[in-house]
Amino acid sequence: MPPVSTTRPLTEEERALLREPPPRLFGWWTGVVSALCVFVLAFLVVLLASPWLPLAAIPLAAAAVGALAAVATYARIQRRERRRLREESDRVARELAAGYVNCTTYTITDAVAVQEHEDEGLSYYLLLDDGRTLFLSGQYLYAPADEDGFPWAVFEVVRVPIGGWVLRMVRHGPTLTPSHTRAPFSDAEYTSGAVPPDGTIARRDFEALKAPGG
Repeated sequence: MPPVSTTRPLTEEERALLREPPPRLFGWWTGVVSALCVFVLAFLVVLLASPWLPLAAIPLAAAAVGALAAVATYARIQRRERRRLREESDRVARELAAGYVNCTTYTITDAVAVQEHEDEGLSYYLLLDDGRTLFLSGQYLYAPADEDGFPWAVFEVVRVPIGGWVLRMVRHGPTLTPSHTRAPFSDAEYTSGAVPPDGTIARRDFEALKAPGG
């Protein structure tokens, strides 16, 4: 049976999920730490590279340059953070205004997990019951895997209509343990396009995915 896709209105739970504040990549403390590092670096550079200044003036000049560099660094980080938050707020507002989500229910019979490299998110090749292979990849899989033991034999992926990103995963069946775990994707696989985009469904030799280098 092929995946079943439907469109339905946002639930109140999903509206609440959309309204959740985004993670702060650069908070005030990150700006302070970065500014302090820049201060120390600028201080040392001026201290070591200004033999032409009077000896008593070198520490003062180094401190002044370091302070200016630190303030500039902090301001730049905060501007970037405010811009990111505005963009995120606009994106959420557009999805809320659309008022609906796209839902697709999948039934799978086997899975191949891909070891994570750095922080690109989890990845799975999932064998659908119609013989095709679904590829899912992203940080949105962390919570389902940690909390409910994803992958599941039957599950629903809920995506927002404009951005296309996954709002949540809904479990409808038991946990299905991957029959194989392959090594992380290599840089060559990423550059060659061998790694499919998230959500891709294609005909492929599923058993070959379990072979070394598959």
